[in-house]
Amino acid sequence: MSLAPTTKGRNVSGRTWKVRPQKRASTLVKTKVNNGCKTWEVRQAERLARKESTELQNELREERKISKNLKKERRLENETRRAENEFKNAQKSAKTLNTGKLKSTLQAMSKKQLRKIKKTRMNTKTGVVEYVSAYAK
Repeated sequence: MSLAPTTKGRNVSGRTWKVRPQKRASTLVKTKVNNGCKTWEVRQAERLARKESTELQNELREERKISKNLKKERRLENETRRAENEFKNAQKSAKTLNTGKLKSTLQAMSKKQLRKIKKTRMNTKTGVVEYVSAYAK
């Protein structure tokens, strides 16, 4: 009595829900549907559909790329505008440190308060004046 099934039909045990592993082409169950030859027109239609879908994918990809670039530019513009406004506000309220009454005030400040003191600095890459912590190098 051999253990291997002789035909590609029903399981020996009769359990129809058990699926035979189809790893090789020789073990595939072939029917007229999946083994039949496609006509030239069908193949051309499939090819055209595939081509259209790839073109659509490329268009969508390009649109995403363009929108991403626009968002990036807008974000950079907003950042520079924000930095300029911050600098203008800092200039208005700027005070010279370590002179007169401010010197004693600075000495009395806690570390937490000293951390909030800001100074202005020119950014060498962008040429924009930015607002940095007093201890930044």
